[in-house]
Amino acid sequence: MSRHNLAYQIDSAIQQAFKPGADKHSAKHTGENMDTVYSFNEKKSLQQVAFEFKSYMKENYSEVKLVKDVKADHWQGFLNKKSQTCSSATLKNYVSRIAKIEVLCQRKFRFQSNWRADILAPSSAKTPENEKLRIQAMDKNDFLQVLDYGYKHCTSKGVVGIDLCYRFALRDSEVARLKVKDIDFYNRKIHVVGKGGRHRLLSIKDDDEELLLKMCEGKSDEDSLVGIKADKADSVNQQLNRILKKLGLKDKYPLTSIHAIRKLKAQELWTEKRKSGWTKKETMDYVSNYLGHGKGRFDVINTYVQNQH
Repeated sequence: MSRHNLAYQIDSAIQQAFKPGADKHSAKHTGENMDTVYSFNEKKSLQQVAFEFKSYMKENYSEVKLVKDVKADHWQGFLNKKSQTCSSATLKNYVSRIAKIEVLCQRKFRFQSNWRADILAPSSAKTPENEKLRIQAMDKNDFLQVLDYGYKHCTSKGVVGIDLCYRFALRDSEVARLKVKDIDFYNRKIHVVGKGGRHRLLSIKDDDEELLLKMCEGKSDEDSLVGIKADKADSVNQQLNRILKKLGLKDKYPLTSIHAIRKLKAQELWTEKRKSGWTKKETMDYVSNYLGHGKGRFDVINTYVQNQH
């Protein structure tokens, strides 16, 4: 096998790190478990990834001969192709193996890379059709139609709830729990209590301030911001579905709800941060936190963000 074959180079790094019988559990405590290949099964799975990746690169990027010249985009393209035939669980396993391959190759060939920060497991094409509908984001033009119709023709407090769900990527339950005291105009923050009592602070932008000031007007700190009781949170979702029906859009979003608007916002946040130069890992943590899910949630990003460039 040629030394300029990517599979050969990756395999040599795997072989160097192969230590069958080494104590994996103690290595986890020292943070060294990524430097070692502990079993024949693990070695075989890493070698299989190397072989498949070599074939992908030969077909698509034949000019890349050395592992030090491999970029995160190459691995992402490889994963995207795999997403056509692999399940979500398998794709996550590929991401884990690629992360280990990077560590082993850096150790063997002494180069700097950051593949792990910029690759994510894509959504699987094998996702059932009803699940694809559930992860559907609302089109921005459709959302603007919803909001325009709502403010012009509806008197329900659910309309402003829909608006806040978009502006801050909130769940309907989070909107219902908001109180006037949660709006901090001085520090330009909105305090949100999410699932499991998790707290997060979100920034108030200039175009949010006018709406929030109007909503707080004449109310005390303990008053509901929107005027929807916590046990009536679904009224926001019900209002959205009524408007979708009026606009003839319900067939387009048969299984989606307020989450379709959260997904629209999540995609916008993702695109904004990536365009500003953030890595995929940094962007994933930011968006996942913004949505109230905490950091490092690949599953959340795969559900909420379909375009992960």
